Amino acid sequence: MTARFVTLGHLPRYLAVTVVIAGLAFAGFHMLDGAAQESTPMAGMEGMAGMDMPVGNNGLTSVVLAQIEPPVAPGQLLQLVRVDVASGATVSEHTHPGAIVTCLESGAPIFSVIEGTVTMTQAATAATPEAARELGAGSEIELQPGDCLTFDATETVHTLVNPGEPAVIWQAHLYAAGEKPTTFLGTPAP
Repeated sequence: MTARFVTLGHLPRYLAVTVVIAGLAFAGFHMLDGAAQESTPMAGMEGMAGMDMPVGNNGLTSVVLAQIEPPVAPGQLLQLVRVDVASGATVSEHTHPGAIVTCLESGAPIFSVIEGTVTMTQAATAATPEAARELGAGSEIELQPGDCLTFDATETVHTLVNPGEPAVIWQAHLYAAGEKPTTFLGTPAP
């Protein structure tokens, strides 16, 4: 088992700094122009906790906390999203229409790369970009609090399963405004 050096007391600050840095990089340091949305489900992801979930998703609730159309990326939408992952949640093979930075706050869900690549920075490596490693097709990783993933989600088919306690994931998404945020490619995971 790998030792983790980020304490729970430092985790909220670590995640906040990671998400802010990623957001600023994507938005070209114009993040303050955006407006937060209170408890707004991601477009196309409404009803995650109810019966009308999209095929392929079981047990996730996604809430857009802030969004901006960055002046340095015309036609693109940058969003900060909190994803609550229920115990037993499953998400089948899917893609997204842009780039994603995702960091785990709590829990230990299993992320799998079906096609494409993901760059992973583990909390155990002091979470520096220099310590990042690439995960390719066929990789399956049990995420730990403080672990972060970055990837071009247009080319990376992936899944998520949460066999343990509920989890919380923070994500920064950058994709074309008006695009459906998730495309499920197959049948729901068992």
